Amino acid sequence: MTLVNDAATTWSTPVTLTVAEVWQCRAGSVFVTTTDTPAANDGLWLHEMHAIHFSAGVTVRYRKEGNGTALIAREAV
Repeated sequence: MTLVNDAATTWSTPVTLTVAEVWQCRAGSVFVTTTDTPAANDGLWLHEMHAIHFSAGVTVRYRKEGNGTALIAREAV
C-alpha cells in the first residue's frame, strides 16, 4: 500500500497507473480526477473513508480540499 500525504490545494502532477488500484481518503477530504486539465472543483470529492477504483492505464490527479491534512491510501487490486 502506498500512502500519499503531500496533497496540496492545487492539482498534483499526473500519476499513470500501471495496475488497477483503489484510492481511499483516510483523513481530510480530497478531489481526484482523470481529466487532462481539471478545473479547481473538477473530479470526485472523497471524504474520510470514501474510496474509488481506477483501472490500469488511467492517469489520475489529486488535490486536498480545505486547510487540514489529507491522507490518501493507494492499494493495488
